Amino acid sequence: MKTKSTLQKMNKTLIILGLLLSSSVYSANLSAYLYMAQFKTPADGPYVETYLDIVGNTVNFKSNADGIFQSKLEVLFLFKQNNEIKVFEKYILESPTVTDTSLNFPNFIDVQRFAIDNGIYNFELKIQDLYDTSNVFTYKNIVTIDMSEDYTFSDIEVVKSHKKSSESNILNKNGVEIVPYVSSFFPTQIDTLTFYAEVYNNNKADDFLLQYYIEEIKNKRILNEFTVSKKINFKKAKPIFSSLDIKDLKTGNYNLVLSLKSRENKELCSKRFFFQRYNNVIIDSLDNTKSSSIGIAELNDINELYIIEDYVKSIIPIMDQRQLYQANNALDSKDIELLKNYFNTFWNNYTDDPERDWAIYKVQLDRVEMSYSSQIKKGYESDRGVVYLKYGPPSDINRSEHEPSTYPYEIWHYYKIGNETNKKFIFYNPELVGSDFHLLHSDVKGELNNPSWQQDLTKRNSTNPNELQEQYGNRSNQIYNR
Repeated sequence: MKTKSTLQKMNKTLIILGLLLSSSVYSANLSAYLYMAQFKTPADGPYVETYLDIVGNTVNFKSNADGIFQSKLEVLFLFKQNNEIKVFEKYILESPTVTDTSLNFPNFIDVQRFAIDNGIYNFELKIQDLYDTSNVFTYKNIVTIDMSEDYTFSDIEVVKSHKKSSESNILNKNGVEIVPYVSSFFPTQIDTLTFYAEVYNNNKADDFLLQYYIEEIKNKRILNEFTVSKKINFKKAKPIFSSLDIKDLKTGNYNLVLSLKSRENKELCSKRFFFQRYNNVIIDSLDNTKSSSIGIAELNDINELYIIEDYVKSIIPIMDQRQLYQANNALDSKDIELLKNYFNTFWNNYTDDPERDWAIYKVQLDRVEMSYSSQIKKGYESDRGVVYLKYGPPSDINRSEHEPSTYPYEIWHYYKIGNETNKKFIFYNPELVGSDFHLLHSDVKGELNNPSWQQDLTKRNSTNPNELQEQYGNRSNQIYNR
């Protein structure tokens, strides 16, 4: 694991690159957008930069003696590999100050940088509001770091604003202070797509063709009017800082593509950044992979924003990652017609009979609302509700609330999920109050996998929470391994 001093040395000499993972993630209370960025330097290897965009209206602001308001958060980043902590950082994040509380509290961005080796990691993020410690945001995922190829791009960093600057800080890239645009949604009022990236070459200096262009998601068709080609010659690293005019880019889903080709016109590497365009000059379907001419009839009678927002949020459990980007950006738009259009388009792409299958899905929504809703979450927002809607009812459920050493828990058993058999989900209630159970562990591909789930489950009365012991009355392992 590289030290913080190494990072400080890197800060002085390296160019910061684009985005590895761009995922908007939310909680019911404290909300944030998380972006993760993967970089490379010939001297020190790969490192990751994280972008946090905290939603100001979801955290608490307190005033000081001068009447100036500010929020205060504790942020934890953790990268683990084979149960060994490789990167750990905990720090206090304070928002910009606010004097006029009659206005909405602004979002604010935090950027961190971590040196890390190539590999696969269990990543955890926890944000806690120090002015209301029950207001907590958590996120876990599997992160792959891979900057090992001879020719490779950094990921693409979309730019919100930039200016020349000689100040040494984490936003300064080669003498330009760049503020990232922490979203993949480009509404009408944004008519320029500005981006920054870097391309690496571990071989000898040579002539290359660099292209960047916009392609349609539907059929990967390259839009020639949004294409730029340049000849470049470089060794080691080459920064790319440019813009595309998207004023006339119609509503739809696209990739911004970077491509590096040899003199023989062989593509050596490429990088894609998915984004969504909403242009009210020419309004097409949010997802142009199918016509949305068949609509859900009941949407015609909806005129309240909060109702159509609820419709869209309710289908998040059955979305893939690209659809989730679309949904989050459509929700950000606060546009009723855009949300209706997205909802109709989703079901047209999901099934050949949208009305029938939406009606079937609504029955499942009613079931999870009745079983898994709480005072702060709707059924489809709960972890159990999400799993139920995504995979259907489990083959059997084992529930325990009164084992002396464990938190209340449920183990869901699915005999078959897709091509996988004998799969389990473990939910638990570490708060010991209320009815909301959190997902603790699953052996289903793509779901939260927590090798230390037994240790976490038995922390209820443990004097040493870092040590797993056989405890009287604990049947969870026996049930799980049936």
